[in-house]
Amino acid sequence: MAPPNVGGLPCAPGGGRCPYDTSTCNGRILIQAFAAAAVHRGESVHVLGFEVPEEEFRAGFPPDVAPGLLYQDGFTDPLHWSGRPGGFWAEEFSTLGVAERLQGGPPGPATIILDSLSWLLLRRPAPTVCRTLVEIPKGAARAGLRVSRIVALLHGDLHPPGLVETLRALSWAVVGVGPAPEGVGSRGDAPQLATTLQRKGSGTIVQKEEYFCVLPGFTLKALGEPPGSAPPDPAINPPSAADPTTSLTFNVRLSEAERRARDRVQLPFQFSAQKKSSLLEAGAGTGTGKIYYDPDAADDVDEEDPDGDLDV
Repeated sequence: MAPPNVGGLPCAPGGGRCPYDTSTCNGRILIQAFAAAAVHRGESVHVLGFEVPEEEFRAGFPPDVAPGLLYQDGFTDPLHWSGRPGGFWAEEFSTLGVAERLQGGPPGPATIILDSLSWLLLRRPAPTVCRTLVEIPKGAARAGLRVSRIVALLHGDLHPPGLVETLRALSWAVVGVGPAPEGVGSRGDAPQLATTLQRKGSGTIVQKEEYFCVLPGFTLKALGEPPGSAPPDPAINPPSAADPTTSLTFNVRLSEAERRARDRVQLPFQFSAQKKSSLLEAGAGTGTGKIYYDPDAADDVDEEDPDGDLDV
């Protein structure tokens, strides 16, 4: 898997990552690794946290990373029932609300960590959430801010397949996280399998599988690809050209005997020797005309009854 500072999972113009997990494999550790990588790139990281308290999300970050995380607390009072100031509640998740939170950070590019997108989708209309994801970079740009990427954690088994596919279509890239089989990695690793689906600028889609683990300090370590997942090398095994005749119900190819028989057939527009010599005579084309008839081999020519072959 590429390091988190390479490529990404943009959910909107401006970039972003969208780890996608299930109950069998938690993807939060991956978005924490993305957050650490963004801080190392010199970006401000705004964490919109709804599922875990701030102390739990920050646990394990090294001292040089923790100050770069700007946590917006949506866990303590997510529905704004207590009215405590300073929190980030669900109704604030809008283009304007997120842009106002970004203005409280340092200048320069910013990464938004959404923990989690599933929490919002279970409490807000899906069209509203999707529209906000698309409009956040534009709203931030109008306020003079730049959103480099949006990293949104999605629990895939909490939503219907149609909604999951819609969110995949909105993303420039999706990372599906699952457990790795036994025997992958060394002792002490907690390997996982990442299935990355990335849409290139040209419109092509690239899918890749790779084992990985997250080291202390939320540093990613690649553990190699599953057997058979690498694409074929055209230099070693060049792809064969597709044969368009393989699925036809009739034969369009000729055997050697059929080809020789075809070459012996005289085409109807070919001139006979008599017609060729007549056209080459002096005075041809001076106003006189002739009609030439070259009977086919199957013609039944009867001089006494020329119309005998007609059904009259």
